[in-house]
Amino acid sequence: MRKPLLFSVVAVVVGMAMPAEADIFGFDLDAQVGYAQLYNIERPFENADATLSGGVVGVRAKLEILFISAIVDYQHFFDNADYMHAGLGVDFKLPTPVIEPFIRGSVGLMMLSADKSMFEPTAETDLEMTLGFQLRAGAGFDIPLGSWFAIGVAGDVGYHYMTGLHGWDFSVVGYLGLRV
Repeated sequence: MRKPLLFSVVAVVVGMAMPAEADIFGFDLDAQVGYAQLYNIERPFENADATLSGGVVGVRAKLEILFISAIVDYQHFFDNADYMHAGLGVDFKLPTPVIEPFIRGSVGLMMLSADKSMFEPTAETDLEMTLGFQLRAGAGFDIPLGSWFAIGVAGDVGYHYMTGLHGWDFSVVGYLGLRV
């Protein structure tokens, strides 16, 4: 008797539910401008750690299939450093008529190269392309501009392991994006 009753309740709830508007495939491409900091980066050939910070411009691309996203986020510091995150993640967006708040998270590889000018004036060597591991979480909001474009603001906080040191990083960017 319990199984038919349970089945009936589930059937009624499912029948009354609103249809989901889930996309199977999505692609986002954002042109970014903002500020970023990376803490606890070891300087090459020196026993000292450093912080890289400053204004950035960049590009973020996301290919989403169901709810899993492949993400590449590249940021160029105005003071001659390049930072890239490439990984897998998830994001959840709350679609509303005017503004779409979202949260996101990802795990992946982090790549960094920096000119010696990014470090203290005593630095003697550039930081060549260095690979590390990174976890990131973020939040922000999209403002749709029709069906294909959006503007918005996003902030990300991350934990990284690179050059034998653990550290953290954050960035805040404004963007103009293409939505497919």
